[in-house]
Amino acid sequence: MDGVTREQLAAAPAAYFEAVDRKDMAATLAFFHDDATFTVQTAGLTFAGKDEIEGMFTTFFADYDVIRHGVTNLVVDEPAARAATEQTCPHVRADGTPETVVTCNVFEFAPDGHFRRVIVWIDGVSPLK
Repeated sequence: MDGVTREQLAAAPAAYFEAVDRKDMAATLAFFHDDATFTVQTAGLTFAGKDEIEGMFTTFFADYDVIRHGVTNLVVDEPAARAATEQTCPHVRADGTPETVVTCNVFEFAPDGHFRRVIVWIDGVSPLK
């Protein structure tokens, strides 16, 4: 797609995960297009628009003291304006319980470089709700 370079497609997921890991709501939401959708495929959940996505992140940030996304794989499809990642996520719940899941995310980009659609697969119980 015009306007989104391979370099932007490759860099955005890591920068997004850094914002999430800092629990920086403003920086996290800045990645999303106003009418974006965020789907947790393995939990059958879809959040539509920034308000619903913010609500999901508000709960996620409150439920975890430590959030980490270690990207282990990245695939970029420049003609389709998509990137996909695999990450290992060693999180620590607010009650101190450690929890590690492996996740895969697919990011579909709008021509302006914002996420238009994010799809997540989680190998365990979803911390996103």
